[in-house]
Amino acid sequence: MTKKFIVLFIMLLLPVMIWAQNSVTFDFSESSKKDSVPAVMEKDGITLKLSAKPGKDSSPKYTELNKLHFLKLDSDGILTLEGEATITSIVIIISDERRRLKVYNDNSKVSCVKASNRSSFYKQEWTGEADRVSFEALGSQGVYINSIKVTFNKDISLAVSSAERATLYYSDRSFIIPEGVVARTYKIEGNVLSRSREYKKGDVLPKGTAVVLEAKEGKYIFEETSKTGETDPHNALCGSDSTTITSGGEVYYVFGKGSNGVGFYWKEANGKAFTTEAHKAYLVYTPSKTTNAKSFLGFDVALEIQGPMVREKTTFDGPIYNLAGQRVDKDYKGIIIVNGKKYLNR
Repeated sequence: MTKKFIVLFIMLLLPVMIWAQNSVTFDFSESSKKDSVPAVMEKDGITLKLSAKPGKDSSPKYTELNKLHFLKLDSDGILTLEGEATITSIVIIISDERRRLKVYNDNSKVSCVKASNRSSFYKQEWTGEADRVSFEALGSQGVYINSIKVTFNKDISLAVSSAERATLYYSDRSFIIPEGVVARTYKIEGNVLSRSREYKKGDVLPKGTAVVLEAKEGKYIFEETSKTGETDPHNALCGSDSTTITSGGEVYYVFGKGSNGVGFYWKEANGKAFTTEAHKAYLVYTPSKTTNAKSFLGFDVALEIQGPMVREKTTFDGPIYNLAGQRVDKDYKGIIIVNGKKYLNR
């Protein structure tokens, strides 16, 4: 049975948040009592979820009150708003100030005022910065909700760790490179990994371009732009907008930090396809019939990819052990331990 190849590295899965005003509205004013309420509703990347408190049953429904239409959330229900965005404001229009919402599992109240001087509705507004906010009924009678408006931000704020490297990919969005950041593509030509194209401050990073970012530790805002920018046809980096299996070649590398430092490593045995995270870049390589791929590729220097007649010679000074703690000889294949350090012996 083929075992999963183990690489001892820390994945640089860096949080991506969102920052430029956009809004979406969930409107229940035209709902019908005959319709069932879906547990999940999605609009423009914002998701509304209806669920029950632990150990409870909840049955949200569309209803009428004084000939007006509402979504009724009962006292055992939870209403959650979330998305790949930083939510900055949630305005909820309700029927009655005595039947209002509060943040779930939070004693702090959400403001409640008349929606307007002539309106019979009341407005509750939550403000802050979060990618997920949940609400529950403040009392035992439930809440009648007429509409929900969610305001969120659109530019990307990316946090770079102390490794001073990150990866980025969006298939449908272009960005302006901020100050302090250099974005690079990489190519593989003649079995050599090398830099291909560089994007600096003010340059447009085109949509569909996977890159490695280099910057000091900190947060950087990538402003979305309608400009197209110049793509790199030689780029060996790929990416996806969702969690998926890598594709496009024969050997795949994940970006991370391991025993060889920051670079691209195999995540599966022999560089086989693996599950990649959304908006992260990975390296794709299709070796020729006369070559084999190395299990690690670094940065900033041309690293050859070994041929079948070339064997890397490594001299180990000290006894050699496998992961089970058994002493082995220098011809043992796999992960070994020498002087307390782990190596991949091929």
